[in-house]
Amino acid sequence: MDWLTPTRRAVRWSPMFAALALATATLVVVRLTDQPVRSDLLVVSLVMLVIGALCGLHDPGRDFVHAMPVSAGRRLGHRLVVLVPMLAVALIVLRWMATTMFAALPSAPGWSALAAFGAVGVAACAVVTRRLGTRAVDAVVTGMLVWLGVAMSTEQLDLPVGVVMPWWRWPVAITSVAVLVTVVATTRGVEA
Repeated sequence: MDWLTPTRRAVRWSPMFAALALATATLVVVRLTDQPVRSDLLVVSLVMLVIGALCGLHDPGRDFVHAMPVSAGRRLGHRLVVLVPMLAVALIVLRWMATTMFAALPSAPGWSALAAFGAVGVAACAVVTRRLGTRAVDAVVTGMLVWLGVAMSTEQLDLPVGVVMPWWRWPVAITSVAVLVTVVATTRGVEA
């Protein structure tokens, strides 16, 4: 467990905490104006927390430990052990606030769907890190934000939700594929 403190210090926490602060402030404003919470607001709030947690996968020490016998899978695993519990707490806080502030909540992604979305981000980070190094997380987070933007525009584009948000429709299948991709990407071949 000598890796816990350095990993905890190296993780970028501010994006996840900023997403939580913005989501809670938005819920408070919606409540104060006596408006019902809309589905798109709840979806974006929950998914932005997951994207904020993905920012914590940035590995600033990768270039230094790259030549050492510390596998990419182990480094990624350490970050996930630190990030996932904090993300779970942030999601619980946000869901609790929404439940206590509003009598009726619209449909929103459940735990399995959010885990699938996060697993896709982790898999993308594992694959892209092999080529982009320390810039990979920023590229993946940008891609995830674009994906969310396109997914939230489905009403205007007349696209089925299952096509643009498969993580919400088929969370178990998406999570399984993402975990497989992550394992293969962090254990096979030589990183660039």
